[in-house]
Amino acid sequence: MWYPGHIKKAKGKIKTYLKTVQGILELVDARAPYASRAYEYDDLFKNKERIILFNKIDIADESKLKFWEKYYRDKEYKVLKTSLKKVSVRSFLTKIVYKSFPKKFSELRVMVAGIPNVGKSTLINSIKGKKALRVGNTPGITRGLQWISVNNQFMLLDTPGILYSEIYNKKILYKLILIGSIKPEEDEKEFAIEYGFNFFKEKYPDIIKKALKSDSIPEDHIKFLELFAKRRNFIATGNTYDIERAMSTFLKELSDGKYGKVVYDYPEDYDILK
Repeated sequence: MWYPGHIKKAKGKIKTYLKTVQGILELVDARAPYASRAYEYDDLFKNKERIILFNKIDIADESKLKFWEKYYRDKEYKVLKTSLKKVSVRSFLTKIVYKSFPKKFSELRVMVAGIPNVGKSTLINSIKGKKALRVGNTPGITRGLQWISVNNQFMLLDTPGILYSEIYNKKILYKLILIGSIKPEEDEKEFAIEYGFNFFKEKYPDIIKKALKSDSIPEDHIKFLELFAKRRNFIATGNTYDIERAMSTFLKELSDGKYGKVVYDYPEDYDILK
């Protein structure tokens, strides 16, 4: 199940903990800067200072991000961009994130939020360790979720990945599968690959060519999966191509950015932006 029941409980905890923070650092996948906000952020985080952090910028097509940066800035968000796996996270937090929040108190407390697989674990784990202090008994700080000390003036509250309880927009669902934020049900896997194949064929044909190591593009996603399985020598019982393995491998490598830079979100995908 791609929406575990504990996430619903986590949302309740997040609302409770909001009173202990001055701001929100909201991570999105730069490849899907709109789709990767698939949760009730307006309801959860209203009246809090918010920074939108476009993560994984190293595997995103930055030329397609100008609209989304302006979109969020027009809504009075601050927008930052980085690749957390490529930078010193502690330096990024202290020199850029910390300075981007207004300082109303001597200590800045910020909640880290976002859907699964947008980089929250990379951020938190990079500053945890012998020198990173877990705090549960600091005066004024509620126990329960994990607090991480960046330095004496800056603390982060780690939160679980959260999603909508049900995603009705299939485009958003497929995009989240393609970036690896959702583990698809069996009947969703092929639909997501079909969506991705048709998208790549129109916008990023080189991704298909690189995946197949070929200069030609097959006519549909079924032929693509057969060729992908053949190239990898994925053979199932009965000497047939192992399409299930081909789908899982392609989705994993795609989410890791193996086939090139991409942005899945276009304004025309969403009625609200037309």
